[in-house]
Amino acid sequence: MTRQKPKEAALTEEDICQRVRDSVLEQRLAPGTKLTEESLCGVFGVGRTTVRRAFLLLSRDNIVELQKNKGAVIASPSPDEAQQVFEARHTVEAALLARASEVADTNDIKNLRGHLAQERDALAKADIARWIRLTGEFHLHVAKLAGNTPMYHFLEQLVFRSSLIITLYGRHGQSVQSCTGDEHTRLVDALERRDIVAAQEILTHHLNDIEATLRFERAAGGDDLHQIFGMARAS
Repeated sequence: MTRQKPKEAALTEEDICQRVRDSVLEQRLAPGTKLTEESLCGVFGVGRTTVRRAFLLLSRDNIVELQKNKGAVIASPSPDEAQQVFEARHTVEAALLARASEVADTNDIKNLRGHLAQERDALAKADIARWIRLTGEFHLHVAKLAGNTPMYHFLEQLVFRSSLIITLYGRHGQSVQSCTGDEHTRLVDALERRDIVAAQEILTHHLNDIEATLRFERAAGGDDLHQIFGMARAS
């Protein structure tokens, strides 16, 4: 008797949200990309109800903008919003970093260094999309150590918005170059020493470097959703 292959579990709205978030962090899903219910149903093999729930969650996180009779569109922050996002990141991330410096233990530092190893591995393999996502996630891993859930979730939204901003306004290649230095490593070293001042100085310099790569002119982006989310599944 032939044994039937078990069916794969259907994707949930949170699964779809995670795919979209990853694609935003990897700067592959461009601001202004239209996400219709029909297109995502086809890409993910789910029903319209699941997609609608995903849209609501993504809208709450300011990743998509819901437009009447048009579905959802990946958010396109204006130049003013971009500057406000980075201003907010400076303030919120510095506060979380100070707390993380006080409470991070040996295991926390070990985990952060493990994450840095993943960044180096992705860069060595020229897996730029994965590397970009990992560099964004690094900031969230550090922030989570502070143990302040509301501030963490706020920073999480700011990091997603930053990825959209860099995709929209970043000079080709420059935003990548701004993160290929040793800022993350030096930041972990400062955390290990519990040197709050040094850690905050490194963070400020790092965010300033990223801001310096931005030019506030709209850039065109692709919208091949099957290719975008196919790459996300392969990552």
